[in-house]
Amino acid sequence: MFRSRLEVVARVLLAVGGGYFASSSAMAIFCLLLVSSGVPRVDAVTLGIMLVFVLYLCLGLWVFAATALWQPVAVFSVLIAASYGLTSFIGHGG
Repeated sequence: MFRSRLEVVARVLLAVGGGYFASSSAMAIFCLLLVSSGVPRVDAVTLGIMLVFVLYLCLGLWVFAATALWQPVAVFSVLIAASYGLTSFIGHGG
């Protein structure tokens, strides 16, 4: 019983916190790629903000649907690391 409650708490924290950081990282990647392909910055950010709400919802639902908790953790970690790597490689604009 205690293990079940602990797993639910871990999933809630991962869905809220990890989903937020992973979706914001995905938005950064998406916006950087759009801006580097020639889309105006304001349009890239607006499109990224609209799509990140759907992505955040999907990531949160996936955390609760996944049978193993390590799968969302791994994907969230890869998204966050890729965002930091891409931002340092391309730059943050200017």
